[in-house]
Amino acid sequence: MGALPMRLGYVTPEEATWTCETCGIVQPRLITAINRYMRGACACQRAEQERIRASQEQFKQRQEVAEYRRATYGWLGSRWSDEGLADKTFATFAVLRQSAAYEAVLAFLDVLSGALILYGPYGTGKTHLLAALCQEAHTRGVRARFTTAPKLFSAIQARIKADEDYTDLISKAIAVPLLVIDDVDKAKWSEFREEVYFEIIDSRVNAHRPIALSTNRLDALSSFIGGACASRLLIGQMAVPMKGEDYRKELELWA
Repeated sequence: MGALPMRLGYVTPEEATWTCETCGIVQPRLITAINRYMRGACACQRAEQERIRASQEQFKQRQEVAEYRRATYGWLGSRWSDEGLADKTFATFAVLRQSAAYEAVLAFLDVLSGALILYGPYGTGKTHLLAALCQEAHTRGVRARFTTAPKLFSAIQARIKADEDYTDLISKAIAVPLLVIDDVDKAKWSEFREEVYFEIIDSRVNAHRPIALSTNRLDALSSFIGGACASRLLIGQMAVPMKGEDYRKELELWA
């Protein structure tokens, strides 16, 4: 015959009572279902358990933040990561400088359809708002991917140079619920780049997936992404001007 199973707990309360050097005598707990006594936990034990739980929760949160940053800003690879932009939120945006654009981005978040295009001179906060858009989308349970046009094509060219497949990058840009491409006018036009833009934008428009862009020149958008792409972006387009002085110059003065 096998060994008999061990009974849990203690028969008498005296057996289950113990003394903590800090808390003193710790009374037992009676488990009525089995009519046995279990040793109780003292205040320092409960505090240590809570510390461990909080530490585990903090570790989990750090992991989640790191994964969010990688998936949103590092999806092209570490060489082309913009993870530093994860700190650009609505809370840190100078709303009074661009209140109309701020409200427009919030409105776009509420519908998440069509195309949001922030345009205007550099230093007016376009990149900050687009990064904040990604952060807020994340809090609402919507995955986003952020990149700049130069980094997107740099990552693709690196794959081509290494004789590696790059189509997974295009697939990721197409499939993500919200795609953000900053500085579309900073990547010089080429027939190949227009073809890439068309594959991404046409696929997203057909799938009714939103896209957000920024450019210094809305009037010349077709010269950067192609006329067919610019035409497709007219569907549900929210073009938001951002005017003003270069905010970075002020930051330099304050530094």
